[in-house]
Amino acid sequence: MDSFNELYSTTAKQLSTKNLIMPEPGSNLSPQTPVYYRQQDSKWITILLRITYLGLFLLVCGLYLSPKVSGVQTSFYLTLLPATLLLLLSKKNFQFIFSWQFSAFCSLPLVLALSTLWANSDNADVMREATYYWKLVLYLVIFYCAVLLLLEQYGDKILENLLLAIILVGVVSGVASLITYGIEGGFQRFYRIGGISLEGNIDKTGMLFGFHALFCCYGLSRPSQLWHWLSWAGLAISCIYILLSQTKVPIVMAGFAVLVSAFITTSRLLKIIVALTLFIILPLSYFFMFGDLPLVHRGNAYSIRMELWDKVFDEFMLSPAIGSGLVHKKFIELGQVLPHPHNYLLDVARFTGLLGIAACAWQGLGALSTVTTKEKLFSWIPGLYVAWLLFGTLAMLIYAQQPLVKPNYIWFFYWVPLAVLLARSYLEKCRFKPSGFTSQQAHQNKPPQNIESS
Repeated sequence: MDSFNELYSTTAKQLSTKNLIMPEPGSNLSPQTPVYYRQQDSKWITILLRITYLGLFLLVCGLYLSPKVSGVQTSFYLTLLPATLLLLLSKKNFQFIFSWQFSAFCSLPLVLALSTLWANSDNADVMREATYYWKLVLYLVIFYCAVLLLLEQYGDKILENLLLAIILVGVVSGVASLITYGIEGGFQRFYRIGGISLEGNIDKTGMLFGFHALFCCYGLSRPSQLWHWLSWAGLAISCIYILLSQTKVPIVMAGFAVLVSAFITTSRLLKIIVALTLFIILPLSYFFMFGDLPLVHRGNAYSIRMELWDKVFDEFMLSPAIGSGLVHKKFIELGQVLPHPHNYLLDVARFTGLLGIAACAWQGLGALSTVTTKEKLFSWIPGLYVAWLLFGTLAMLIYAQQPLVKPNYIWFFYWVPLAVLLARSYLEKCRFKPSGFTSQQAHQNKPPQNIESS
């Protein structure tokens, strides 16, 4: 352990000499040299890992560009899903499936799928066979395995590259969305922008740009001036988009991102500009455009949700222990027919009761346990991924349904950051436990060596 701390101190000094804006003391997961596969040096394994790598990026970044979610799902079926299955067939060690991290990730999908056993089809508006939900459980399990395999191979480097890829793709999506908005007369009428992806859904695309604003802060910490300019442009584009979307949670995320960017920058002039933008320019712009202040506009959205949540809570109280059982669609009548309660926790509660709520709590506490120190909490990795999950959960409490679904925006909000945090936590603990190494390493009694990531 002393040798590790000495190595860490040396590395931190080397990083500080490269004029990095913010060091990353919590980012210490590096690729390792153990033999993970029966044919470790095979080109076939390398190709499969690269396809899985590509599949993860297409899944996450595709939501910014794909007009329909079906395109993102197709990329998942063709890349990440089969490549991960083939890698698992060649893998030597499956110790990770006995970890609490894997159990926590799988707990909620399993509870939701099991609840179909006591669901009453007479109460459902749309019913699906139980096999449909077990297939979704399999998708999520394979996705977790894919994240774990990639972190084994590439370490934190893949998490950094994922953030940078989202910054770049988000800028392209934002520019295209604003151009389309202007061509359709949006800057004359100031209607709520829907963007070019996710079938133009206002709230969901607004959330995507809330995350984009958050990730642009990471780009500002990079030593490259190119990433600085791209990230400042991305942050400005995201704030404009969120302003036009009038969506409340992204407004909070944009404000948080602006504050973080002010903290990161070393220029006093930029700090003043950022402060003026956040506290004066943006609120006044919102007021003159929409006649009200941010978070106050469209107050009926609050009252409708409170009535909706109250009605669903009454439904939960009919069977608080195990719920009524999961069905594909169980509409809610509240003046109009609504497909779900716009609160994933209440949706889980009405279908699975306290059993599902306990699974949600286990996942949340497990994710928070990955940042038990101040250094990790205020590092980009895993700190920024915890912020990703927290804001995603906040959005899920206002916009979403129960999360056992095909790859869609719920995966971006919830399952992606959760899988990253839990899989990374497992691998990080294995780095310091001889039992976490391969049998060959344990026999040789040698610590794993760091390798240069490509």
